[in-house]
Amino acid sequence: MERYTTVAGFAEASFTEKKSEFIGAVCPCETAEDAARFVKERREKHPAARHHVWAFVNPAGNVQRFDDDGEPKGTGGIPVMEVLKKDALTGVVVVVTRYFGGILLGAGGLARAYARAARDAVEQAGIASFCRFCRWEIAIPYALEQKTAYELEKRRFTVLQKKFTDCVTLTVQGKKERGGELTDFFASLTGGKSAPVWKEEVFDKDDGT
Repeated sequence: MERYTTVAGFAEASFTEKKSEFIGAVCPCETAEDAARFVKERREKHPAARHHVWAFVNPAGNVQRFDDDGEPKGTGGIPVMEVLKKDALTGVVVVVTRYFGGILLGAGGLARAYARAARDAVEQAGIASFCRFCRWEIAIPYALEQKTAYELEKRRFTVLQKKFTDCVTLTVQGKKERGGELTDFFASLTGGKSAPVWKEEVFDKDDGT
């Protein structure tokens, strides 16, 4: 998997239906463990709420989990999950918190309310495409620092970190398929004396460049 579509970042949206407040919260999420932490954070933020319904899909889309958290079966987790499926979102977790207002909504009313809270949160967050990036490390002389920074920016590589010792060590991020271009650039810049060393692969937002 090289690319997936998810929400652009954290967002929250709320509304009241028959005195029950529904608060939808969404964020990008890669693992079930991260999803569980997000659910825990929402519970801790709203300890007095009666329900925290949630749904999670991993980036590959092959892990899908949801929970009604005490609501009647099928009235919470499934409607939230259906919102994610409709927009083909993966790598995402949604939690809908409900403060019960004392008036029963019925199964259909609950399902619609949970779906609306999830949908509102997703719309508030916006949609983003994430793709696979690589990170490399490269050591260069101090005299080349400014020129390197300029040329990397022009080539749409991002300098994430600089370490200053007897030289400047850069951590550079760029799209995976452009590793050869980066190697050629540094070979030309340093006369073949320095070459980028691969560190790791990560998923990050694709800005289209």
